[in-house]
Amino acid sequence: MVIERLTKKERHRRLVQMIDDNPFVTDRELTRQLKVSIQTIRLDRMELGIPELRERMKQMAEHSYDQVRSLSLEEVVGDVVDLQLDKSGISMFEIREEHVFSRTKIARGHYVFAQANSLAVAVINDEIALTTSADIRFLRQVHLGEKCIAKAYVRSHAAQKAKVEVFTYVGDEMVFQGNFVVYRSTGE
Repeated sequence: MVIERLTKKERHRRLVQMIDDNPFVTDRELTRQLKVSIQTIRLDRMELGIPELRERMKQMAEHSYDQVRSLSLEEVVGDVVDLQLDKSGISMFEIREEHVFSRTKIARGHYVFAQANSLAVAVINDEIALTTSADIRFLRQVHLGEKCIAKAYVRSHAAQKAKVEVFTYVGDEMVFQGNFVVYRSTGE
């Protein structure tokens, strides 16, 4: 079996495209997709001036979001990295030892739910926003060390209720989906 190697130029093009498509992609995921070593990915990123994941997240957080109104930032489970009130939001949550069952190292479901639920509330442009109902599906288990990327979209808002859809991913794989109805005090 012959493994086809990409030219450096083509690998750089793909690397840039993959990071543009998903700024939260890890170096490990890039190595898997591009079939090169972690050192090659790190050297390519340095050569292209692309910071590591942590720095990319920090830059996004500093430049691209509205202020959460309905919660304090500390009350949102995960790190909010993008927020456009009444439109959309993104948060990242790394599953650590305290979030998993000790025997299986599988994340406790309420943490995955809490990330999605708090983001659904945070995306609402109101002083008071509370979840009134949620229709949720866990699509696969999340394990210790995995990074959950939750993406929330406000689908509609009328009177004093908003409908918010949240999808949570680990890499490219969806692990959770939720449809939340959120009460808002002003209905604006």
